[in-house]
Amino acid sequence: MLLFAHAYTDPRTLPGSTNFSWRGFYVQANNAVVLRGSTAVKAFRAAFEAYWEHDKDAPFDDTRAAGFTSLGLTGIDARVSFSPHSTTNALLSTIADDVAKHTTSSLFYSLAFLYQTKGPIRDAIETVSASEDIFVYGISDKKVGGLDVQKPNGNVAPVHPSALKKNVPEPFKSEPSGGGGNRMHHKFVVIDFDKPTARVYLGSYNFSSAADRQNGENLVLVKDRRIAVAYTVEALRIFDHYHFRLSQQDAKTARRQLVLAKPPRQPGDSPWWEEHYPTPAKIRDRELFA
Repeated sequence: MLLFAHAYTDPRTLPGSTNFSWRGFYVQANNAVVLRGSTAVKAFRAAFEAYWEHDKDAPFDDTRAAGFTSLGLTGIDARVSFSPHSTTNALLSTIADDVAKHTTSSLFYSLAFLYQTKGPIRDAIETVSASEDIFVYGISDKKVGGLDVQKPNGNVAPVHPSALKKNVPEPFKSEPSGGGGNRMHHKFVVIDFDKPTARVYLGSYNFSSAADRQNGENLVLVKDRRIAVAYTVEALRIFDHYHFRLSQQDAKTARRQLVLAKPPRQPGDSPWWEEHYPTPAKIRDRELFA
């Protein structure tokens, strides 16, 4: 997605994963950001012009659009890069190294097509997911082979959108379909949201070799904890939503109503929060979000 309005009074541009379609707005989980300012618009306009000037199969070799260009936002370190890249300025391995080698606290991701995307990013996510010291939550649009095992340390497999049609308790409703296709179209990765070094990769970029070297994509890198927290909240929202739906779909006895758990009423009753203290996954969850 690449759209900009070059108005003198309020120049702005809208990068992200959202396609300008009915499904993009009303069916799929997507993200978009509104960037204001002449510097941001100038970067996107340069990319737009570069697409016209280059052959459709030729990468951005030495153009400004290929590298990370500052968006000139006040108080926010935000940069943008555009694909396709060449062998000399490709970004995929650099991003994978950031995920695998520089994630210290937590990794949240929502990546459409991860189930079919092999390569550096998939490898990096598997590496971080195997760590006992890093909290990992993720979602893909389909079940991801190789990331299906729930480890004792609490890093669960990425969930995926489920078309749950029955046994849906309130306040959940049936998933919209809108003619089929992907419901989850997000492309973002959040690293260390709870640290001063928090950062987010987002855009239309699919974190694949094709996105890096062949397709026309936008990729925004934001180094700002406020933005990282916002994307973490979205990651948690969709993860919890689909984790419940998958659990409901796979359960032998599905819940017919979703209600708050009650405190113990009788001597010997176990409180609902008891498992949050001896269970490794619950401990990490409680400590990270306390």
